[in-house]
This record gives sequence, structure tokens and C-alpha cells, in this order.
Amino acid sequence: MSFEKNLGEASERAKKIKLFVHDIHGVLTPNVVYCDQEGNRRHEFWHMDGFGDLSLNMNGVTPIYLDTTSIDDEGLYRAKELKLDKHYYRSTPEEKEAKLAEIMDSHGVSPEEVAYVGCEITDLKIMQKAGFAAATADAVDEVKEAAHYVTQAPGGRGAIRELCEFILKAKGLWDGWVQKVVKMGYK
Repeated sequence: MSFEKNLGEASERAKKIKLFVHDIHGVLTPNVVYCDQEGNRRHEFWHMDGFGDLSLNMNGVTPIYLDTTSIDDEGLYRAKELKLDKHYYRSTPEEKEAKLAEIMDSHGVSPEEVAYVGCEITDLKIMQKAGFAAATADAVDEVKEAAHYVTQAPGGRGAIRELCEFILKAKGLWDGWVQKVVKMGYK
């Protein structure tokens, strides 16, 4: 299936974003789980995706981790590492919609000011409520169809970084951010 999207419309929607909400598994990590013989699970995080979330945070857009499938604390650890631990929430898939409404209320934003990134059919309800819905390149077809933007990169391999740059470019902040990072360095 082809999922051509109207990039002009997507850019207009991205201009309004104040909250950038995404799940962890399949979006911030690839759809891979490593298990050892003791049953310990491990996930990979793509360094550039972390820079994307940091870039938004430094430019007035709050990244929110809204995780539903985690039975481990790796997502929380990554959020703490990026200093986003106050923006990490766990909920069941059934509670996810209510949790997002609570987060929006606490940040004083409307649905039009929320971006949501998904990859699985459990993300569809929230995507339909977000002002800017995005899907990873390896998302299921139903999610890609519902999205305003489909990334070139798969989940856990640069999709978040790609979306963060798209949003900052739509807001006219990207070039200034690049200049600032070049002057100050990354760390």
C-alpha cells in the first residue's frame, strides 16, 4: 500500500505542537526484545532519537513518554537520562486515552497542540484525537493510514529524531537550533 501524505497539511499541523507524545516500544525502540536465560528483558535506544526529544524540549515543545507495554524500567531510565523523568507515564492500553487527557489538562493544551507518534493498532484512538498524528515507517497499515505524517525511518532507528526535526522546521526554529548547537556543542 502507498501512504502518500500531504506534507503541507502536516507542516501546518506541526506548527501548533506543544506536547510531543509517544510510546516507547516500537517507536523509541525497535520492535525487538532481547531476553536472557533468566528472563531479563533488554531494549535498544537510538542515540539520535534522544537528541530529537532533547531538541524539542530545548525549543518549547515538551516530549512526553506515554508507555503501555513496558514491564521493565528501561523506558524510565532513558527518560531520566534525558531529564524527562517528570514526563514519563505508564498506563494500560485501556487507560491510555484517559491518561493523555489528564496530561493535556495538566499542561493546559488542546488536542490541536498535541503530536502523537504510534506504530500499532492500540495507538489508533489517541492518533485520531491528536492534532498531529505520525506513524513510524514500520507501523501497521491502519496506523499509517490514520497518520498525517509517516516517517522514512523505522521505530527505534531515527523516527523520533526525524519527527522532531520536522516539527522544529515547521515552527521555523530548526536553523536557529542548529546554529546554537554548533556554537555550544552537544554536551
